[in-house]
Amino acid sequence: MKTVVSFAGIDPSSGAGIYVDLAVIKSLGFHPAGVVTSLTYQNTCGVKGIANLNNYIEGQADAVFEDLDVVGVKVGLVLKGCEIIAKYMRKVEVSVVDPVLVSTTGYDFENVDVYKFLSRHCKVITPNVDEAMALSGCVITDLKSAKECAKEISRTYGCSTVITGGTLKGIDVIFDGKFYTVESKIYDFEVHGTGCVYSSALACYLAKGLNLYEACKGAREVVLKAVEKSKTVGRCLRVVNP
Repeated sequence: MKTVVSFAGIDPSSGAGIYVDLAVIKSLGFHPAGVVTSLTYQNTCGVKGIANLNNYIEGQADAVFEDLDVVGVKVGLVLKGCEIIAKYMRKVEVSVVDPVLVSTTGYDFENVDVYKFLSRHCKVITPNVDEAMALSGCVITDLKSAKECAKEISRTYGCSTVITGGTLKGIDVIFDGKFYTVESKIYDFEVHGTGCVYSSALACYLAKGLNLYEACKGAREVVLKAVEKSKTVGRCLRVVNP
């Protein structure tokens, strides 16, 4: 069975992170494998702290790659160890990086340089508007400036870019040498874990052989369903239900 691997952090409340990634990957027909990069202390209300597991990334990844038929990699929260992760991204045709710079609840992971490095080694990067500005130095105020920013990120780092459009009125901006957009319904409530769902689904659809535009459409559909079925499990944010 084909495997898609998530390199990501653990959210013990299962609202985001590797637990969500694995659920999405399994739902789309792949065997899900996970390499834990960090352990967060968080719940639906916020991040309370984090432990870096940089020293344990390579051992986990070696065990997975020497045994399983890995066809895709998705990268989520990383604090350190980006050089090690890049080595495994180079082993596969499909590699999607979802930058996690600040949590939904405002916790700053102070790791922008990590993603600037990973961007140079992945096939596709999927920042939101704030993350795209942090990676590029661009200022995004509308759809036109978002397109300019996507092109600048691709030019700088050599990867295709998808700026996810939560604050662009639901429009995802895609650049892989040409521009595409995917427009979808937006909701008036915040849901935890949507970025994890999107990037994991995108990696799966690319591993199925879809082109980037079609894969982005599929990934956005998965997110919409995960939001429609989202649940209130704690005292604060709703969580995705992929």
